[in-house]
Amino acid sequence: SADIVSADSEAISISKPNMVILLVDDLGWGDVGYHNENVVSPHIDGIAAQGVEFDRFYVNPTCSPTRASLLTGLFATTHGVKGPIQWHSSEGLPLHWQTLPEYLKGVGYQTHLVGKWHLGNANTAYWPQQRGFDSFYGHLNGGIGYFDHVFSGGLDWQKNGMTLREEGYTTDLIKNAAINIIEGRTASDAPLFLFVSFNAIHTPVEEPKDASVEHQGRATLLRMISALDNAVGDVVEAIMNQSWGKNTVILFASDNGGSSPKPWLIELLIPPMRDGFSNNGGLKQGKGSVFEGGIRVPAAIWWPGKMESSEPLSQAVNIADVLPTLTDIAGLTINSVDGRSIKAALLGESPLPAKPFVVANFDSEAMIDWPWKVVREGSLPVMPDFLKSDTWYLHNIETDPRELEDLKEQFPQRFSQMREALLAVPRSKPVQFATDQPWDTFGGEETRPPWAEAASRRNEGSTTQSPVE
Repeated sequence: SADIVSADSEAISISKPNMVILLVDDLGWGDVGYHNENVVSPHIDGIAAQGVEFDRFYVNPTCSPTRASLLTGLFATTHGVKGPIQWHSSEGLPLHWQTLPEYLKGVGYQTHLVGKWHLGNANTAYWPQQRGFDSFYGHLNGGIGYFDHVFSGGLDWQKNGMTLREEGYTTDLIKNAAINIIEGRTASDAPLFLFVSFNAIHTPVEEPKDASVEHQGRATLLRMISALDNAVGDVVEAIMNQSWGKNTVILFASDNGGSSPKPWLIELLIPPMRDGFSNNGGLKQGKGSVFEGGIRVPAAIWWPGKMESSEPLSQAVNIADVLPTLTDIAGLTINSVDGRSIKAALLGESPLPAKPFVVANFDSEAMIDWPWKVVREGSLPVMPDFLKSDTWYLHNIETDPRELEDLKEQFPQRFSQMREALLAVPRSKPVQFATDQPWDTFGGEETRPPWAEAASRRNEGSTTQSPVE
């Protein structure tokens, strides 16, 4: 368990603010209006305009690693979730890690998750209700049909462990569940931690109004973004309509870069990477990659009257910083995580010094020590072990944000120093990722029992897994 140091009594006596995280799925740097005039997203843009826009907010390149870092304050190399949790996996976020909702429950918060989980499906020990959430409404796995709510042949839509068969577009259903929680509490209730985890705009690419209509690529994705933006706007409006609304910290972020167009061979070998219609704003590559297009995402935080700025926060921030920042706001100091609290910088009290951090996906990793970035590009997981190899790069992402120039020959000492630092990062045994099973599928016919009832009810798995080596 982590070391917890209470903040001074004066800070704790202040009413703890409510906290709402709006996490969206696969939204690229160029998939928001404030980065791309061809995208209509006034409500997402509004959070960035009214609050503090993060100009350099970094996540892991895929869903599960980012969610694990968000909820533990740890780098993917530390927590061990270095790739998406698959349909057949018996593992999830290792059970010895303490989570953000667990910390917040310890200081009096009510905690709720609506939407996507993706940190363990096959065993209830890994489910949200066992990891600190008072309630869970949504889906366990990585993606579902927006109307049929099916993942890899099984219905994946539940409330607190019971499968729900309800009609509706998931973006709207998640929004409605969030608003019901918001409108169901009063100012005298325990402070609220609400994690609104949209599956949009993850594949399948489906028209928001009609799943039977064949999608039109980027045009359909833009309509999905508009539907997502309207849902974000409705949730924020519901918060601000409450008497307690202005005492709420609202964090918006994407979980990884957008799924950009791929070479046909990649789509053939890894079907879940098909239908990439996102725009990463000219950044290199996209979802799945440790280059900028996969890890630098739209994000902003707004605490009305407290965390607001007309200028973006230009310093590099990592998803692992969210836990120590929010617990700091709640009156706790968490010492044993990789991230650091950026509360003082967001309140305008002090500048944010540079601090190295690591992002990872499978065998690919990157360390950013501003303005330098060292990249270890590993082989795809489908590659046989005897063919796997690493390729290394050094970039100055301040002067070269598109990573066009590899500087390792020009700055050999810098490259060697950062390479050694990345290789020396403490590592946990990674959660297993297998390529000898069928790939995950999103939407389609039901061919197996629903995911909620199919899960094991026993406490199995990684309780015996060793912590960081």
